[in-house]
Amino acid sequence: MSNIKTKSGYLVKQGGTNKSWKKRWFVVQEKLVCYYKTEKSQLLQGIFVLTKKERSEWVYFLENEISSRVVDKVSRDDFNLLAIIGRGTYGKVYMVKKKDTSEIYAMKILQKDMLTKNQQISQRMSERNVLMRVRHPFIIGLQYSFQTPEKLYMVLDYAPGGELFSHLKKNGKFSKDRTRLYVAEIILGLEHLHKMDIIYRGLKPENLLIDEGGHIKIADFSYVRTDLRKKSGGKTNTFCETPEYLAPEIILNKEYTEVVDWWSLGILIYEMLVGMPPFYAEELDDLYMLILRSQIKVPSSVKTAARDLILKLLDRNPTTRLGSNGSSDIKKHPFFSGINWEKVYNKEYTPEFLPQISNGTRSTEPDKEFTEEYAFGSLVKTKTVEEVDKAKFKEFVFIDNPEGNGTSKK
Repeated sequence: MSNIKTKSGYLVKQGGTNKSWKKRWFVVQEKLVCYYKTEKSQLLQGIFVLTKKERSEWVYFLENEISSRVVDKVSRDDFNLLAIIGRGTYGKVYMVKKKDTSEIYAMKILQKDMLTKNQQISQRMSERNVLMRVRHPFIIGLQYSFQTPEKLYMVLDYAPGGELFSHLKKNGKFSKDRTRLYVAEIILGLEHLHKMDIIYRGLKPENLLIDEGGHIKIADFSYVRTDLRKKSGGKTNTFCETPEYLAPEIILNKEYTEVVDWWSLGILIYEMLVGMPPFYAEELDDLYMLILRSQIKVPSSVKTAARDLILKLLDRNPTTRLGSNGSSDIKKHPFFSGINWEKVYNKEYTPEFLPQISNGTRSTEPDKEFTEEYAFGSLVKTKTVEEVDKAKFKEFVFIDNPEGNGTSKK
């Protein structure tokens, strides 16, 4: 007789007819998963057969799914702002504490008028929609989203280890083993996104966070593209930022697929092992020419397997680039020899670096450039939603609803 315990809880599921996202009660057994409209409902709405790996993923989803927390309303008043921990073009990221639970989160606050002025509304809605759907050990989790007349709020998992960028800057470069574990975790995260028909397009050290256990969290989904297989045969040709990490096909304004993420991974591996990206120039046009034409030189300090992996990921031909046939080819590369991918997924490897944590937060103080501008970002009055078109933001709020009426409120 099996001793595997049954797991159950609420998850958010996309409907088959109108494609809206609804909350359903899921029960994961040894080889099956069943779902119902509510926990008390006895009418079975669906059933799936599971492999062992799939069961592990479902158990993870249930153990980490935020929608098991039923709340009537969440607002800015439910949180205490502790410090600014990041800053972008359209807003800031704060470390916050939820008043009723004392849990620490990262709160991303965006100015609606700035988003409207720069035609960023659809991208931010895509970011929110992706984060609402995705649950994975190496991807940052969205806990709540809500809005005021002037601002959008996304409450996310807090990663006390900070940005990978700061650690790379401090250390200069990483060891092979440290790099290999980080990259393995990133591969599993990107693999999950690609299976969901999502191109990430934002891979760089600044968008990779370190959680309390020293593991990777892929963050900042500002440039994601979704549902490409349904809309355009799996391809897009839109341009995005982060020039040092752009794949050649993006620069050339050609149609591209999720394989652009594997090019960016090659750049990232190079930077982690060498201490700087393979392409650098003061002028943007010069940088693009280097990416398109220059010979890729890997220092002799980078060992054979790592050099081979980098060069195969930085293949300028996306049809022959490593990963063009799926992530399995990358995972089989000799650089990952000895890696047990199930252990990676379950976080059973101990990272070289473990963040020092005090009361659930970083033991180091936030940068002065952030703390000195704290009041400005939180108090300045901006244009209201009536002035920037209220309808464009009506689906932004993310609220748990056990009755299955969706996860957005108008």
